[in-house]
Amino acid sequence: MAKRLPLIFLLALHLLLSGVLSTSIITIENKCNHTVWPVIFSWNIDTQVFPTGFALRRGEARAIHAPSSWYGLISARTLCSTDSTGKFSCVTGDCESGTIECPGNYGWAPVTYVYFRINNGGINSYTTSLEYGYNLPLMVVPSQRTRTCISAGCVVELNKTCPKDLMKLSRENLVACSSTCMEFDTPETCCTRDFKSKQNCKPTVYTQNFERACPLAQIYAYDDNNSTVTCLNSTDYVITFCPSSNPNKTK
Repeated sequence: MAKRLPLIFLLALHLLLSGVLSTSIITIENKCNHTVWPVIFSWNIDTQVFPTGFALRRGEARAIHAPSSWYGLISARTLCSTDSTGKFSCVTGDCESGTIECPGNYGWAPVTYVYFRINNGGINSYTTSLEYGYNLPLMVVPSQRTRTCISAGCVVELNKTCPKDLMKLSRENLVACSSTCMEFDTPETCCTRDFKSKQNCKPTVYTQNFERACPLAQIYAYDDNNSTVTCLNSTDYVITFCPSSNPNKTK
């Protein structure tokens, strides 16, 4: 008689086949004319994604496996270098770890973010966010398209239209565009304290400028432009930094 498989193995196999333990493959590709250094940050310590940082030269791509219940973000650092002491740092999006990877805590920076929730209640979701600022155009393309599962992002070069008081400069070169919350850090611009509600957190001239350029991105805390995209939990994704166009318009 064949040996019986342990019950825990059978249960794990059932969960895997049913999609409960499914993963999504997120491919990050760089179409910029320079190297970028992606950051992968996980909020839940039990569902980490590795590596947490790496380099992508122009034209390169790399796939990561996001496990079920993963909640995290992806962004890109630019203008990175290593100094004479071996410390690694970047002009935009630096995670201040001193290395190419970004373990531990991650402080917000004026960069373009994508938030992911994988297999959260049986669905995936992602949101492109400009709430803290912008450094690179990007587009997220899901492998399975539905009415709610579409390509989204921000393909416009927002640095070109950035208000002067929000510009982030490095050696007199414009490298990023900050949000009003990151730049001024007031309850009104960050929608905190008395402004921590949809009724009191209102769009401004600055946020409206971002929203006109990138209507599928989240611009401020209580933005109601339906920027969260929902997909089947078996969906894979391609994130492209510096895409040439919006895939939704090519059909």
